[in-house]
Amino acid sequence: LNASTARIYKFGFADDRTFDVVGTDGGLLTAPVGLDRIQLSPGERAEIVVAMAPGETAELRNYSPDFGGRVAGNSRFGTGDYRVLELRAAPTLRESPAAPATLATFSRTSESSAEETRTFTINAQIINRRPVDMGRIDEVVPLDATEVWVLRNRDPQPHNFHVHPVQFQVLDIDGAPPPPHLAGWKDTVYLAPGSQVRIIASFTDYADPMWPYMYHCHLLWHEDSG
Repeated sequence: LNASTARIYKFGFADDRTFDVVGTDGGLLTAPVGLDRIQLSPGERAEIVVAMAPGETAELRNYSPDFGGRVAGNSRFGTGDYRVLELRAAPTLRESPAAPATLATFSRTSESSAEETRTFTINAQIINRRPVDMGRIDEVVPLDATEVWVLRNRDPQPHNFHVHPVQFQVLDIDGAPPPPHLAGWKDTVYLAPGSQVRIIASFTDYADPMWPYMYHCHLLWHEDSG
């Protein structure tokens, strides 16, 4: 879990060993994804499986993140290369099988099933030209609707986008299919400066007109700025 207020982490091991990403924000992926680096913006989660030999150590480090473009004031969002933690294997370990080839079974939500497309443009600390107002409702989504949301970052700083109370799938990032480790269920997605991410979600539960839900940038520094 990246629980930082603004920092973006790019995790990897000092010896560049690969690890299996088996789950993200909303649960298991359909199959393990082998990586040697994984980047998380605030609020994003990843579950990984690391193979170790008896008695060895493995140093997890943070590497300078790939912001996806030139970033204004990038020191706020994380730079540098430093140690995060050290894994220490016991002298004797039980045998452990490799991660299963199939982890979960679910299908990709078809874009043709969407009844509505909405666009959300972030610029500075506002969305769709409106600062936050806890007494205002901007969007009403009918129960059981499936919608495509177009998320645009028009700010020279990194943002991300978090949606209550659903899990979504990433359709594309700047027109390209998401990488395999972002093809599962998500509720938070990174938005590079100048980028566009399209997501699809089915709002099948937790409907309550008296208690609305939020969508927002998950960088607490931006939330504190309004």
